[in-house]
Amino acid sequence: MDEFHSSAGRTGQDQLNATSGAEQNHSSVSLKVVTATCLSLLTLCTLLGNSLVFLAVLSSPHLRSKVTNLFVVSLAVSDLLVAVLVMPWKAASDVLGFWPFGAFCDLWVAFDITCCTASILHLCLISLERYQAMASPQRRVTQRVAFVTIGVAWLLSLLISFVPVQLRWHRDGEQMGFNGSVEVESCDFSLSRSYAVSSSLISFYIPVIVTLGTYGRLFLAARRQLRRVSSLERPGRAFQQENSPKNNLKKETKVLQTLSIIVGVFVCCWLPFFVLNCLVPFCEPEPCVSGAVLGAFTWLGWANSALNPVIYAFNAEFRRAFSSLLGCGGLCPSAVEVVTFSNELVSFHPDTAELGDGESPSQPQVLPHAVLQVEKGEVALERVSPGSSPPLKVFPECGSPAWVGRVVPMGSGAFQ
Repeated sequence: MDEFHSSAGRTGQDQLNATSGAEQNHSSVSLKVVTATCLSLLTLCTLLGNSLVFLAVLSSPHLRSKVTNLFVVSLAVSDLLVAVLVMPWKAASDVLGFWPFGAFCDLWVAFDITCCTASILHLCLISLERYQAMASPQRRVTQRVAFVTIGVAWLLSLLISFVPVQLRWHRDGEQMGFNGSVEVESCDFSLSRSYAVSSSLISFYIPVIVTLGTYGRLFLAARRQLRRVSSLERPGRAFQQENSPKNNLKKETKVLQTLSIIVGVFVCCWLPFFVLNCLVPFCEPEPCVSGAVLGAFTWLGWANSALNPVIYAFNAEFRRAFSSLLGCGGLCPSAVEVVTFSNELVSFHPDTAELGDGESPSQPQVLPHAVLQVEKGEVALERVSPGSSPPLKVFPECGSPAWVGRVVPMGSGAFQ
């Protein structure tokens, strides 16, 4: 009888273990399916978004003529390469649980560093070009200078990636096999301390400091401009109401929100990864964080490549180009339903403050980041991105008064 109960107990335990194992396998498969779906969607969004930006500029002579769009296109190319050369291989590795591509690991690491560094450097270049357009409207960046700076950014990205990887400076000697290669089923290894710190400085920390400083000065300059515009005394009650302290504060808030989104998305996506990138090599013998956490922050950084097209290329002119490419020009709503003076913040020259009412101001200079629009009798500032320019003609809405002297130009002297 005891043997019978013992045998029955073992049978029940085996059935329980089998049921538990089946549930774990089912849960593991479900997790892999969810992971594969999410990573595939992120990769696809990055691929499609940046492809649209590239094709829009390529097919539009108007967009190609703008120097700012050279930086936007090069940024789109770097993010497009992230979606092609980096994301799919890592997604397959994360879903399968091992690295199935063998010796391709070293080349993949070089691609990863190159494309991500190029993307971050282009964000820095865009911020510098925007500030140059605001601080010195008469000394804008030329196409030649743009091509040179873009070339330098790509060359620097290649030098800090392929050279150290090929010479195996990027990892510690004890992490290599006897033949100098990594394990066949693993492509997750810690960088050497010196390379982790030096590459992080070049790829992220120095560019992010420059970007934060540039956008900070850009906001201060835009705020000074808005206050100078509001201080001008011009005829017309509507103009005085539009430039009241309350409306002026709303405009400054809009500009601040725009810059906060641009900088915030960039920093939030990449900062966690680069903090761990410098920290992990110094964690010995136990790792500071799990591989899952490091992988999640890596994908968060790559997600920035999917967001860049929305942030930097989603203005009226690009929307028209997108509508044309997608064949929905007749179905999609008009890109701009209001009167647009400029897709950039319009500056004024200090000398025009002394002009008489009958004198016409000189040609306005345009500045990045903000758009002055007349919508239902109210001036509003909206977020814009590079590649925008004022329309050739201005047509006010029906019934709304139009006044030629509404926007007065301002030059670089206002920022001194």
